[in-house]
Amino acid sequence: MRWFPSLIQAIAIQKEMTKGILSEKIGQILYEKSLEVAHFRKMAYLWLGVWEENIKAIRFYEKNGFVAFDKHIFKFGEDEQTDIMMKKVLR
Repeated sequence: MRWFPSLIQAIAIQKEMTKGILSEKIGQILYEKSLEVAHFRKMAYLWLGVWEENIKAIRFYEKNGFVAFDKHIFKFGEDEQTDIMMKKVLR
């Protein structure tokens, strides 16, 4: 898969950018655009995984109507991290 290295880089960059994203409310803007696209495509729900130790992100998603429904292990190099799976029902 050609996109895989880019995805890993994006995840690493995302961890470094968290403070800037929170302070500039970029996360809210990206979320709202994702919601707009999901409604346009008539999707039934949105789901995502968020690192269990990223409490601010979990609160952000809860504030926007997501609820936890499961957990899974995400391998980041040799590091195993637990992601909380969250879902928002749209219709």
